[in-house]
Amino acid sequence: MIINLEKKSKYSLLTILLVTAVMNLVAQPSPSIYGNWEPGFTSSLQHTHDMALPAWGPYSNKFNGISHIPVRNNGLRFDILVQPSVYFRNITPLASTQRESGYHPWQASADLSYFSYRFQLEWKDRLYCDVSYSKVDEESRLIRASYVNNTTETRSMALNIFSSIMYPYSNSVTIAKPDGSHFENASNYSSFTDSIISFNYNLVYDGQLRGQIKDESAVSKTAIVMGKNRGEQLSFRFVNNRQLEEGVILIRYRSVDKSDAKISVKINNQTSENIELKYTKDYILAKISVKNLPAEELGLTLKTLNTARVALDGFILLKENEADGIKFQDKPLNRIPKEINSGMDNTAVFKYDDIEEYYGMVWSDSLADRRILYDDNPDRALTYFEHLVKKEEPSSHKSRIGGGNNNGYFENVFMAPITVAPGQQVNRYAYVVYGNSEKQVIDKIKKLGSEWSEAENIYRRQQSAVDQWQVNKAGTPYLFSQQLMAATTLTNVNYPTFAGNKFMKHTTPGKRWSAFYTWDAGFIGLGYTRLNLGRALESLNAYTMDSTAQSAFLEHGTPLPVQAYLFNELWNNTQNIEYLTYFYPRLKRYYDFLNGAESSPTRKLKSNLVQTWDIFYNSGGWDDYSPQAYMHKHKLAKTMAPAVNTSHQIRFAKLLKMAAVQLGYQHDIKKYDADIKVYGDALQRWAWDERSGYFGYVQHDQNGSPTGILKHASNVNFNMGLDGVSPLIAGICTPEQTKRILENIFIKGRLWTDQGITAIDQSAPYYNKDGYWNGRVWMPHQWFIWKAMLDVNEPERAIQIAQTALDVWKRETANSYNCWENFSVETGNGGGWHQFGALSSPVLNWFSALYRPGTITHGFNVWPVMQKFRPENDGFNGAFKLFADQGERTTSMLICLDDKYDYEATCNGKHVALDQIFDGLYVLKIALEKKDKETFEIEISTVQNNNLK
Repeated sequence: MIINLEKKSKYSLLTILLVTAVMNLVAQPSPSIYGNWEPGFTSSLQHTHDMALPAWGPYSNKFNGISHIPVRNNGLRFDILVQPSVYFRNITPLASTQRESGYHPWQASADLSYFSYRFQLEWKDRLYCDVSYSKVDEESRLIRASYVNNTTETRSMALNIFSSIMYPYSNSVTIAKPDGSHFENASNYSSFTDSIISFNYNLVYDGQLRGQIKDESAVSKTAIVMGKNRGEQLSFRFVNNRQLEEGVILIRYRSVDKSDAKISVKINNQTSENIELKYTKDYILAKISVKNLPAEELGLTLKTLNTARVALDGFILLKENEADGIKFQDKPLNRIPKEINSGMDNTAVFKYDDIEEYYGMVWSDSLADRRILYDDNPDRALTYFEHLVKKEEPSSHKSRIGGGNNNGYFENVFMAPITVAPGQQVNRYAYVVYGNSEKQVIDKIKKLGSEWSEAENIYRRQQSAVDQWQVNKAGTPYLFSQQLMAATTLTNVNYPTFAGNKFMKHTTPGKRWSAFYTWDAGFIGLGYTRLNLGRALESLNAYTMDSTAQSAFLEHGTPLPVQAYLFNELWNNTQNIEYLTYFYPRLKRYYDFLNGAESSPTRKLKSNLVQTWDIFYNSGGWDDYSPQAYMHKHKLAKTMAPAVNTSHQIRFAKLLKMAAVQLGYQHDIKKYDADIKVYGDALQRWAWDERSGYFGYVQHDQNGSPTGILKHASNVNFNMGLDGVSPLIAGICTPEQTKRILENIFIKGRLWTDQGITAIDQSAPYYNKDGYWNGRVWMPHQWFIWKAMLDVNEPERAIQIAQTALDVWKRETANSYNCWENFSVETGNGGGWHQFGALSSPVLNWFSALYRPGTITHGFNVWPVMQKFRPENDGFNGAFKLFADQGERTTSMLICLDDKYDYEATCNGKHVALDQIFDGLYVLKIALEKKDKETFEIEISTVQNNNLK
């Protein structure tokens, strides 16, 4: 096939492609967002879903330690694993991120310039080692291992430091091609449109591109699949960088279906020819001849003519006589670095083939051994006793740790014995650095290795910079449990994750999972609002999309829109208009998709109730929640609607409406009001069950018409649980319904337990004390209910939820040093993953609300226009709007102030009661008069002539 073209000369595309290439290397938010939000701060959030964290961080999802992300940002990672142990004994496994292995996140700064872990070598704190990582500069980090012996006997300790390169794939594909030619990855397409618009057309799972799959046989490790439907169209824009006048385009593809694919090809939309891509199991090349090429810019469009799927790796433009010389071949990964002589003892300098940077280490123990391990799992190697003891004769050469499966390679520095007397603390230090040349690295490690006395000062400076919270005296007993939660949440970060055709750093509920989690991430962001607003900001940015993105939001797992609440909470904390202007359209797109836009499947039922089963099996994140489990078992998803999705869609609309009022978007306000009425009417008409006092799952017939509430075999509402009370969060309940729901929530033996609110009413016949959600207490939905209590003017119950959760958290972290997912109703014991942030993050919000001066908390119906605490948190001024539900003109606030003083308050200039719960925590109940409209101003000041308490 030959395609002739009219010559054109355009240079704009070349500029765009160069800019895009640079952005792919460096695109991440500016670290300045972790401090003050200076005007223009949202600009660095555009076109990225990455984090502003540094290249050094706790990014491994395999072993505990510190990692470095190379500048190329191609998914490779340099790992340093640090493992203290008792010498001459193999009782301590390597610190794995995939199981409980004796270490605990201990402290962390928000920007990860410092983070530390405690290794329990003898429980509990009898013998331990605190391993910390401190920023020296952008290129260097200090590793400090501090052994503490609280026993009555002298102990002999050891320290292993392993280093290795980590790949996100198991093989590499190389191309033999002419100099100057460029292989265009298929994933770099400019557009991919389909003739049939499916429900997930604008919600590609995990933030991938339309048609994108992982494929280790592809050059870029991803391929684009096309051909599911006739009429799909895949377009590319690329540069004729060698300015060829004629030649061939070679397309690398393999078949997905066992049939030939027919494709039409256009170049710059001028000529169309058809080609046949013959069935092939493995990748091969298809050739297209082209003539009269323009000097710079080219457009290539492929359109499917039948329904045979093919995976496209990419294509390359060549001269005709170069085509036969193109070779694609698998290349073994070389994990063994070249070692460079630094001329210093106690050092190592490495250069890996696939990383541009050089790496170096220098350590303080002059008697340390150097060893190598040919294995992909150093944990397994340390189960052998002979690998835990030093050689009798020290050697200047590296020795090999015996055995190994030859599937990996680790360098090892082994320090032992480290003698620690009773009551003594003994430290060992090492520096790890990277640089752009071997000279830069050698110069740096020489300098650092000559000043070991400075190491402790570096550690102390960075450790002292960890945020020290101002806390009222009543909150002091909870500080340690909050320290562990903060450290866990801040260090639960993995690299690489992959979305939007880029590798990135990303938060995770726990390092057991290396993926996106939509509703979990919303709660991580909410927790971040109490730790660092920049971390919360980038979390929201990661899961929301602008209008040009293929997906409406980043979807993985339960599509409960917790990002809407994070969006609102960040406004509550900042009242920053630039922030609001940037994020409002992103959240609106999120809302619109859940509202049925962009081919969304959520509005198929005639009852006007929302269902998200097509997106994910889990409506509220609660897995074995009784009616949900029953529905899936009996394949009823197409005709069943829970209450929770419609309820949160109502609240989403209300939160966006408040933002629209602030921004003056009148058209949007009317739309939200209409949606709120439709959804509220639907819940009231079809879902309320008077007998149980819960809203129910609504059944529909095959035509989508509602037929009644789903009942258990015992003829009781199958939805006596968290889903059944979710309309309270939406704010659409009548006073009578609110009363019934509050009884169900707070009567012990129903939803209330000694550990807090459980998922299923304990009096229900389908309650299961041994379930995962059914029979356990989790934090996230309690956060929604906690905020709703302030809306319904029940602040005492809000405090009851928060205080109970903090007591449970304090007890279980003190017992185990672990941050648990959930808690047993019967025993209160923590369970699930042991280093969990995510859904447990609300404890950070509750602690701040009750015990950290400078915190004001209100319900979902209150929109702050302005709020300001006095410098010492001994007073407050604020202006608010109340968006009342059901005509109510009352609400409540929790205000935490410096506990050294007594306070008094005014609302719109009139004295109002300020009820003290305990020193520093106050409840303010607002009751607006008609003349006040929706706006009210609060002023709180110390009582005149007030003495310090």
